[in-house]
Amino acid sequence: MELRVSFRNVLQITVLAVGLISASSALASEKLELTHTVYLGGLYVGNVKTDIIQKDGTYRIESRARTSETWNWLFDWIAEGQSQGLISAELIRPEKHTYQSAWNGKKRGAFIDYSSSGQVEYKLIGKPNLNLEKYTPLDLASIHQSMDPMSMMLVVSETLQKGGPCVGTYPLFDGRRRFDVTLSPVSEIIFGRSDYSVFEGKAIGCKIEIDKKGGFKRNSNYELPQDGELILWVGSPVDGGRIVPVRMEMATSFGVAELHLAKYSYGDTKLASKNAE
Repeated sequence: MELRVSFRNVLQITVLAVGLISASSALASEKLELTHTVYLGGLYVGNVKTDIIQKDGTYRIESRARTSETWNWLFDWIAEGQSQGLISAELIRPEKHTYQSAWNGKKRGAFIDYSSSGQVEYKLIGKPNLNLEKYTPLDLASIHQSMDPMSMMLVVSETLQKGGPCVGTYPLFDGRRRFDVTLSPVSEIIFGRSDYSVFEGKAIGCKIEIDKKGGFKRNSNYELPQDGELILWVGSPVDGGRIVPVRMEMATSFGVAELHLAKYSYGDTKLASKNAE
């Protein structure tokens, strides 16, 4: 059913975008907790909760997304992910990444292990994408030296926190799909006060471009418009706080999908928007 696929993939793209930038906050010594809400055509679709913890030279990023209970009569989607690895001034290296999702009870996911030399081993949950009439081929050699989406942005985190731009191209693998993500800066924007978000003020624009390499559906009905752009806006909700995703918009066949920062907890600072659950 096309409607179901569209709703699910709005959240999937949101999880990817939040993971890409939220990981940049893992360099902080405090635990960072975020909740982002997602709206489609003005209707509340679901939320994404992310926790980032760094301790004793290691990092752990946990993310959980699910659709609103309002839509349970039509569909139910939940996804959980976790990345962990080593972090220091000289080294950022993932060691494990797990991802599991359930769409109306149908489970899919992956367990990924990374060696110190960059070799990747993985095990799937659910049916593999082996039908080459439906999916593009996956070159297994290309998955080595790649990273998971959550860990990738640790590489550019210091630049973001210092006010630098989003830049670079990174090879990513999520257990099923191999793709490159290119980040590039766009002009800053000022957001006003909103009942949907805890953020107001100047935000940095980060354009996200995805180059599909293998493991993707050949005929997908949830593609972004060819002339559309996926831009994630990042900023700190408070002076001296962490830079995190605060807003995203993208056009879909069912209206504009919007991402808002609904909750932010870091140290003694705890913020929640008026419309936060």
